[in-house]
Amino acid sequence: MCKMINFSEIFISSEQPTTCPKCGARTEILLDFSHTKDETQIHKCLDENCSKEFIVQQDKDFEKF
Repeated sequence: MCKMINFSEIFISSEQPTTCPKCGARTEILLDFSHTKDETQIHKCLDENCSKEFIVQQDKDFEKF
């Protein structure tokens, strides 16, 4: 069964390693578009019981705070 990524949820990256917003486990990068204008990555949770896939973006305005 194919899961769809919820594109209405976009998470902001930080200096800390990315963790799953659902369960808190570490993630792996599936696709890395950090070289593009939107600086986007697609992550997947490493917890086999969760396996949530989600979008992470850089936000330079957010980093100022």
